[in-house]
Amino acid sequence: MSSVEMEYDDPKRAAVLAAAVGVFGRYGFQKTSMEAVAKAAGISRPGLYLMFPNKEQLYRATMQGVMERAQAAMKARFADAALSFDERIVAGLDALMGPYIDTQVARDLNELLENSGPQLGSMFHDYQERARATLRAHIDDLAPPGLLDTELTANDVMDLLFSAALTWKSTSATRDEFRERIRRALRLIHRTAR
Repeated sequence: MSSVEMEYDDPKRAAVLAAAVGVFGRYGFQKTSMEAVAKAAGISRPGLYLMFPNKEQLYRATMQGVMERAQAAMKARFADAALSFDERIVAGLDALMGPYIDTQVARDLNELLENSGPQLGSMFHDYQERARATLRAHIDDLAPPGLLDTELTANDVMDLLFSAALTWKSTSATRDEFRERIRRALRLIHRTAR
């Protein structure tokens, strides 16, 4: 059982973490108070401090949950045998990054994640590395015949798609646009492999 599953076994703790996502997303780490999270979660401030001794621990637990849920969603899309290889890639990257495109709170949360090195340490970097490794393994295991060779490896395809997706996450106006950009990149990769 992952730490996120354990966090969400306790409904009160789950409510606090869900509320914290919204509050941190709106106000950022510095401007978020434990009082604001407690109010959003419908519990007392002392009750919140019983669960999380300080804002840093609350923030780490909140962001870890966000990252682990995104990672699990990406893996689930990659495992969907009803989808083609390309559509698994599109759906997986969309599950990982797409939620940070459509709404202001999502964009704020994305910015918060990307700019919280002092609070998260290596957690965000480690999360990205796990996502890259998952994508690379999926490409290596399920690439259609002829796509990969000594000049175009799973690592090459992963690096291109992941790097492009990070940029497109920030520059796409909608999730549909984000997904279409990934589809176009895959079509170009297939053409290159011929």
